[in-house]
Amino acid sequence: MKLLVILTTILMLFSGCQRAAISTTDSGVPNVATEIKEVAPADAEVAVSKAYSQFIDVRTPEEYAAGHADRAVNIPLDIIGSSMDRLEKNEPVYLICQTGNRSRKAAAILKDAGFNNVLNVTGGTVAWKAAGLPMADASSTAPKSSGKLDDKTEKALLAALEDERRAQANYEAVLLKFPDTRPFANIVGAEQRHESYLLPLFAKYGVNVPKNEFDPAKMPVPDTLTEACAAGVSAEKENIALYDGFLGFVKEADIRDVFSRLQSASRDNHLPAFTRCSEGRMGNGPGRGRRP
Repeated sequence: MKLLVILTTILMLFSGCQRAAISTTDSGVPNVATEIKEVAPADAEVAVSKAYSQFIDVRTPEEYAAGHADRAVNIPLDIIGSSMDRLEKNEPVYLICQTGNRSRKAAAILKDAGFNNVLNVTGGTVAWKAAGLPMADASSTAPKSSGKLDDKTEKALLAALEDERRAQANYEAVLLKFPDTRPFANIVGAEQRHESYLLPLFAKYGVNVPKNEFDPAKMPVPDTLTEACAAGVSAEKENIALYDGFLGFVKEADIRDVFSRLQSASRDNHLPAFTRCSEGRMGNGPGRGRRP
């Protein structure tokens, strides 16, 4: 009987050592495979094609340029730790590499930094391509002139940029009065990225980028945070309606795609957050980190 107890104890200790041995990888990156969500390429493609999303390819720039999953943005693994200000913590982050190993390491880095909704594309770009999902390369993503826009579409592009800049300035103004408060601290970084999605279209179609006339220090701010959130609700509804109008006549596929994604960000992310705040259904404490 004593021998059985001794053997059982040894087996338990050995099992514990085995579990401890796989807690980190050879590179020192925590192995959190059991904690990181895995998503099939086909499911990831549906998610990132529906709306504004964060889809990151962590391979080298050379690998990325040779061919990457459509819509993926390149942030190599070796700099992702210093590039987190480009990502929104409160929104899903889809990660992909060649076969799924590097993106899993990137996911561990993001999770350790407080990103709680990180999804790794199982099988990476190899599996994505094998599934027949859309790919892009450097030649297909580089800006190319496809002719001058008609006057109405050019004005829509200018109006979209103006509206996104106004929203960013308004939300930054609120943060000047109510520092690091939600949902503004979480949304202002997204608004900064919206402009970055529009500017390549200006370059592609030869439209001059106007000077940004919106100064957060000069923007009016309501007396209370609840009132500021109510103003945010109105602004996001106007933004959604603005893009509805544009999508009624814009024919260029790439412009429609950007407009649709930005509209989705307002409708699916920003509007619900401002609505909760205006109705007192969320705390007005600090956000998860204000992005510059």
